[in-house]
Amino acid sequence: MVKILTSKERHEKRYLRRKAKRDLKKRNIVNKSYDEVYSFENLYRASKECCKGVRWKTSVQNFENELLIRSFELKKKMDANAYKFHGFCFFKTNEHGKIRDIHALNIEDRAVQKCFCNEIMTEAYSKSFVSTNSASLKNKGIHFAIQMLKKQLRHHYRKYGCEGGIYQYDFSKYFASIPHEGAKMELRKYIKDRQLIALGDKFIDEFLTLHDSKGPFGVGLGSPISQNIALDYANLIDHYIKDVFRIKGYGRYMDDGYVISNSFEELKEIKNFVEILANSVGIKINEKKNRITPFKHHSFTFLKIRFTLTESGKIVTKLNKDSLKRIRRKLKIFKRWADEGRMSIDDICVTYQCWRGYAKHFGCYRTIYNMDKKFVSTFNQYLSQQSKPFKCYIKYVWNDYCGWVYYCSKKQLKIFLDLQSKKIESMMYNGFIPLCERKDYLAKMKSKPMDIFDKIYDILNEPQIRKEQNEK
Repeated sequence: MVKILTSKERHEKRYLRRKAKRDLKKRNIVNKSYDEVYSFENLYRASKECCKGVRWKTSVQNFENELLIRSFELKKKMDANAYKFHGFCFFKTNEHGKIRDIHALNIEDRAVQKCFCNEIMTEAYSKSFVSTNSASLKNKGIHFAIQMLKKQLRHHYRKYGCEGGIYQYDFSKYFASIPHEGAKMELRKYIKDRQLIALGDKFIDEFLTLHDSKGPFGVGLGSPISQNIALDYANLIDHYIKDVFRIKGYGRYMDDGYVISNSFEELKEIKNFVEILANSVGIKINEKKNRITPFKHHSFTFLKIRFTLTESGKIVTKLNKDSLKRIRRKLKIFKRWADEGRMSIDDICVTYQCWRGYAKHFGCYRTIYNMDKKFVSTFNQYLSQQSKPFKCYIKYVWNDYCGWVYYCSKKQLKIFLDLQSKKIESMMYNGFIPLCERKDYLAKMKSKPMDIFDKIYDILNEPQIRKEQNEK
């Protein structure tokens, strides 16, 4: 006879099944042994991943050519505990006007650390992260963080309108201020194997070799280990805001965090607690970026994007002014390099298209159009050398004489015609096509409408048309 379960019994059994699955999943991640983590397959996969994006380096090319052999040698070293750290390669970069100290790793060191992160560290840490914790995680980059912020702003507007505001915080020199002891304690929460614990401690202790290290704290930029440590170390603040204050509108991108609320008193209380919690774990708050911004008649900046919540509920996103200044400065430099022959027009177009692809995510179409006009006016003499058309909002046509020819406005057309009248009198601007061959050209291409050529024809013959009208 089949026993009929009550609703309570079914719920209890379902809970036990799900709990068993969670425990099993957790046990498989945490209780991995040293041999399981550093198997030949895992080392080979990690080594192959480390080659992506840096194949222009000679050392990486040599490593990839002998990938199987080098992975096997690494496996032998790890089994015999003969692996030795090669040290850091130190250099500085100017990122968004800010000087950053980068500590790059040797390709072998990167493969070993990548394998450690992929097989146990990232998987174990990510289980304790809140859903809005992003950066250095799969499918959780800048665009994920921005889309999540937009979603939370829409949810806030549906409930409270433009009431309340946003609290933003930022850690000062976050990577350089993380204590080593705290990072080691976090490792021991998830890893049970003694060999793996000793190896993780060794990875953290290697940061003491940095020439700017002033004690047992600080992790260098450029290491997979340091990225995972930085993601996890501020996890206490994430859970305090989400679990204690029950805030839904919260997110963090590495060291940049925000809290959305309809109450300024609640935001001030959260601000005080964030400062206390950060000091308790040895992190300093950047006072310049530690602020509360109201939604009404104000905008705020997150990840170099300026957000404005309007009274109608529309979320307006604009690029930061510094971003536009940088791209304009780059175009001037690229023009000088193109004139000197140091940079081809194809490389310049690829660089500019990367910026356009980034800007299009935020709906800044007017800004992109104006930047396209500047780009075309700057590099118009070189764009005809391209085999493919340059993708932009500026109109262009193909001509057998000079390739792709671009134009922006009638004013630009008139200026160009004035310059070219002495050299070529019988040809029109768009593609330098003779007027008598206009129909033949259209029949051949079957793509461009007549009105483009008609406009140019009217401009060219504007004085003659006026004379005929006056005679009549």
